[in-house]
Amino acid sequence: MKNILLSFVVIFLVFSYPTQAQTEDKINFTLTEAQQYALENSYTVKGTDYDLQVAKKRVWEAIADGLPQVDFSMDYNNNLDVAVSLLPAEFFGGEPGTYTPIKFGQQYASSATLSVSQKIFDGSYIVGTMAARVFVQLSKDQKEKTKIEIKDIVAQAYYTVLVAKDNYKTVKENLTINEKLLAETEAYWENGFREELDVDQIRLNLNRNKTQLSDAKRAITTSLTLLKYTMGMDIDKQIELSNKLENLVDPIRSTTPEVKSYDAASHIDYRILETQLKAQNLVIKNEQAQYLPNISAFYRYGKNTSTDFRNVFKSEVPWFKSSVIGLQLNMPIFSAGKRRSKVKQQRIEYMKIENNMAEAEQNLKKELSLSFSNLLNAQETYENNLEAVKIAKRIYDRTIVKFNEGISTSTELSENEKQYLDAHSNYINSTLSLLNTKIAFDKALGKL
Repeated sequence: MKNILLSFVVIFLVFSYPTQAQTEDKINFTLTEAQQYALENSYTVKGTDYDLQVAKKRVWEAIADGLPQVDFSMDYNNNLDVAVSLLPAEFFGGEPGTYTPIKFGQQYASSATLSVSQKIFDGSYIVGTMAARVFVQLSKDQKEKTKIEIKDIVAQAYYTVLVAKDNYKTVKENLTINEKLLAETEAYWENGFREELDVDQIRLNLNRNKTQLSDAKRAITTSLTLLKYTMGMDIDKQIELSNKLENLVDPIRSTTPEVKSYDAASHIDYRILETQLKAQNLVIKNEQAQYLPNISAFYRYGKNTSTDFRNVFKSEVPWFKSSVIGLQLNMPIFSAGKRRSKVKQQRIEYMKIENNMAEAEQNLKKELSLSFSNLLNAQETYENNLEAVKIAKRIYDRTIVKFNEGISTSTELSENEKQYLDAHSNYINSTLSLLNTKIAFDKALGKL
C-alpha cells in the first residue's frame, strides 16, 4: 500500500510540475501595462532616447567651442638626406663660375609647441549654442511622437490577440458540437434512421472546423509574437493578457464620441513643425552672422632644436624657445553675392516650413473628422454584426434541434452553420475595427 501511494505521489509531481512551472513563468499584462512596458523596453523608443542623449551632448559641444582651446604638438624628424644647396665656389676661394655643394641643417630636428586660443566674438558661435538647445527640444518632440506611435501599435497588437482568442473559442465550441452531431448521426445511420449522405455532410463540416481551429490557433501564436516584439520583449517568454475583450469594448459602446474643443497646436505633429521653424530661424541667423567679423586671441609658446645627436634630449643639445601673443581678425568684405544668396535660400526654407504647418493644421483637422466619422460607423457596424451573430446562432441552434428530430436536412444544417460562422467572422472583424478606430480617434485628438 505504501509503494502504491508513493508511486502515485511521484507520478503526480512529475506530471504537475512542468505545468506549474510554465504557469509561473507567464507574465500577465493589462493593456496599460503592456504599453508601459513597451515605452520602457521598445527598441524604437530606446533609439529615440539615444538620439536625445546625443542632442544633449551637442549642447555642451557647442558651448565648449567658445571656451579656451589648448593644444600641444610635437614633432621629431630624422633627415636621412640633408638638403643640399649650391653656393658660388668663389665664396670659398674657388674659381669663379663654379659652385660648391653645401648641406644646410643637421640630421635630427625636433620642436614642441603649446598654443592657447580664445574666441572673443563670433556670431556663428552665439547662434550655434541656441541651435543646440533647439535640437534637444526637437529630439524630445520626436521621442514623444515615437511613444505615441508605440502605444498605438501595442494597442492594436493587444486587440488582435484578444480577438484571435475569442475566435478560437467560438470555433472550438462549434467543433465540439459537430463531433457530438457526427457521433449521433453515425449511430442513427447504423440503425437505419439516417442516410449516409448525412454522415458525410457532418463529417465534412467537422473537417472544415478542424482546419478553422488550426488557423485560429496559429493566429493566436502569430499575434502574440507580434505583440511581444512590439513591446520589446523576448519572443520566447510566455505572457498572458489580463484584459477581457468585452471590458475593452463595452466602454466604447456606451460612450458617444465628441469633439468639444480641439487645438491643432497641441498635437505633437504640429509641435514638431513649430520646433523645426525655430531651428530654421536660427539657420537664417547663422547665415546672416557670416557678414560679421570674427575676433579671437591666441598665445603660442614653443621650443625647437636641430642636432646631429639622435637623442635630442641630451643635456648638451640646445633648445631655442619662441613665443607669440596676438589677436586675429577675420573680416568678410566681398563674396559676389554668395552670402546674400544663402540667406535668401534659408528664408525660402522658412516659408516652406510655414506652409507645411498650415497644411499640417488642416490635415490634423481632416484626420480628426475622418476618425470621428469612422468611429461612429464602427460603433454602428459592431452593433449590427453583434445582433446578426446572435440571430445566426439562434437559427443554427434551432436547425441542430430540427436535424436531431429528423425534420431538417444535413444540407440545411451545413448552410446555417456556415451562415453562423460567417456572421461570427464579421462580428470579430467589426470588434477589431471598433477598437482600432477608437485608438485612431484618441490619437487624432492628441490624447493617446
